Amino acid sequence: MKNLKPTLVLILVFVAGVVVGSVVTRQLAIGIIRRAALNPELVRERWEKDLVRRLQLNPEQQKEVHVILGDTQIRLRELRRKNQPEFQEIMSNTQAKISATLTPEQREKFQRYRAANKRFLQP
Repeated sequence: MKNLKPTLVLILVFVAGVVVGSVVTRQLAIGIIRRAALNPELVRERWEKDLVRRLQLNPEQQKEVHVILGDTQIRLRELRRKNQPEFQEIMSNTQAKISATLTPEQREKFQRYRAANKRFLQP
């Protein structure tokens, strides 16, 4: 019995560490994703710095990669702008279909959920 208590305490501490670590990791990941969604320029800058460092690009290559990534960002922005109406229609239809399957109480909760996450769920 004396050996059982320390073992249980050790297991409890380990499980608590796993739970806390998982929660913290999840929150950090959500924060990173939100920042990237709100500011795509940061993603490009980070990618560019990472390529320069990992590939040890010389100054000429750095300039070329900078231009390439800048052009790509412009093209992707245009693609998002062009596809935004279709995206909004799909999201609106999805939210309407989900709402139709819910009870009135669940619909209220869904409305609050959408309001809290509207940056990612905008129709």
